[in-house]
Amino acid sequence: MKISGFLKQSLIDYPGNIASVVFTSGCNFRCFYCHNPELVLPELIQQNPILDTDDILNYLENNKQLLDAVVITGGEPSIHKDLPDFIKQIKQLGLLVKLDTNGTNPKMITKLIKNNLVDYIAMDIKAKLTLRKYGEIVGSEFSFTNMDRVLESVKLIQQSTVKYEFRTTMVKPNHTVEDIMEISNAISGNYYLQEYNDQKTLKNNLGKSCFSETELASILDTKNELVNIQLRN
Repeated sequence: MKISGFLKQSLIDYPGNIASVVFTSGCNFRCFYCHNPELVLPELIQQNPILDTDDILNYLENNKQLLDAVVITGGEPSIHKDLPDFIKQIKQLGLLVKLDTNGTNPKMITKLIKNNLVDYIAMDIKAKLTLRKYGEIVGSEFSFTNMDRVLESVKLIQQSTVKYEFRTTMVKPNHTVEDIMEISNAISGNYYLQEYNDQKTLKNNLGKSCFSETELASILDTKNELVNIQLRN
């Protein structure tokens, strides 16, 4: 596993649990608002040392009585072929595992679910589920194949018995209230909305903005029995 960051303890990354957080290196998206560019851009990745996986596993073993879980995020963890083997070693310690993913590798997600290697999945839905809208956020190289994979991941996550959430970082003008409502109508379960933050991003000075309080209220007041829309700070 190519791991470039490790947070020993977090109270916010796995709902209801105390977790360590593992940050994998590398990503197949180039979201302009990404707040971890050092895990995405090759020229920045080269400047960061790769952490020793055994050191991380030793820490988890020695401190498992203080932890409930491990969150694996990135970057994009699902691009790493040895992800299942890494998770197996975590599960052997009796810890829960949460995966953060962009959903472009449904085969990996399926493998993790079928082998009981993941207890919680948080999938980012970058935009309205169309090729054009997604490309605006993640980069022009986003393809129909990737779009199909994202849609497949949404479906298989919803049909699994694993706890899950979907989430969207809202940024104007790439998102509209109508876009967010269309996303919420296409999914079920917990749907978290995160406001755009321009303090540290992959691309700077883009002239983007956040949703107004009125716009947020109109979204949060929406009644939908299949989806629970919430705002996450």
